[in-house]
Amino acid sequence: MWKLQSLRDLITRAVPELERDPERLIVMAADGKAVTTLAAGLSFEYQYTAAITVLDYTGHTDALFVPLLAWVRVHQSDLADDPARRAIEFTVEHLNTAAVDIGIRVPLTERAVVKPDPDHATRLTISHPAEPALPGDTPGEHWELWLKTQKLAEWDIPAPPHRARFNLP
Repeated sequence: MWKLQSLRDLITRAVPELERDPERLIVMAADGKAVTTLAAGLSFEYQYTAAITVLDYTGHTDALFVPLLAWVRVHQSDLADDPARRAIEFTVEHLNTAAVDIGIRVPLTERAVVKPDPDHATRLTISHPAEPALPGDTPGEHWELWLKTQKLAEWDIPAPPHRARFNLP
């Protein structure tokens, strides 16, 4: 599941205090399912919730959520398009007057297309197609998030080309 690592990479790069101390960021899959049908072939879809935990966080929550929402527009655009699923859930536990633990839950899917290999009668191939792009989106640009005169976060969201899908920067 490449989206978990992609999310971890994005948040780590975007938030300076997590880039300095990445052990405070935990990203895992919860409530996972591999969903299939009786259609011809063995293609299926991973359905899971990315459970993101940021420990002892003292930064601004916008620095987490704005890059995350930008990532969702590129890598899980149907989430923003479906009124029943638009919300990204989170919890905050105050540890003291300056630090919190934040838990974020993002519902995700990843398609896996399984096809017979035309060159070998008993071989299958699997691919993970890119998400459909939204008209007008231009992934690959560099972004910065500012609150008045303070830079909260900066990030890049590269387009997910098939050949580099599992080799994220």
